[in-house]
Amino acid sequence: MRLSERFSEKCIIIDSKNEAKRDILIEMVNLLCTAYAIENREGILKAVLGREEKMSTGIGCGLAVPHGKVDFLDQMCVVACSVKRGIQFEAIDKEPVYLLFLIVSPSNTTGPHIRALSAISRIMADADIRKSLIAANSPQEFYANLKIGEEKYS
Repeated sequence: MRLSERFSEKCIIIDSKNEAKRDILIEMVNLLCTAYAIENREGILKAVLGREEKMSTGIGCGLAVPHGKVDFLDQMCVVACSVKRGIQFEAIDKEPVYLLFLIVSPSNTTGPHIRALSAISRIMADADIRKSLIAANSPQEFYANLKIGEEKYS
């Protein structure tokens, strides 16, 4: 799976100014709902925050992959966010998070959700790719750098 085929430049937040984990998740959910024309913002937010309460999705190396599943979607939706200064996210390595990928999927499917998580993990294992995404100054630059990473690992 190529992440770049699942979202576009309009689904990218560059250098969020939010300082709290909850606030950045709300910002990302708001963008997701706008970008994908989803009306049930509260349902998405509840799923994402509920998943986060179980265990942080900060997976280490400056990366978090918040996610959730809902009954009212018929496709997987993805948005991305960079935070150049880093944000405390209760990551497993206790380090700040600089990159976030939010994935929201239909409850009745697992394949695309798992493939998206796998694609993110594979590409983001490369420190140079992570650095290029964090350093991006526009959604276009972020998206182009992501595609370069996909080419390297596809």
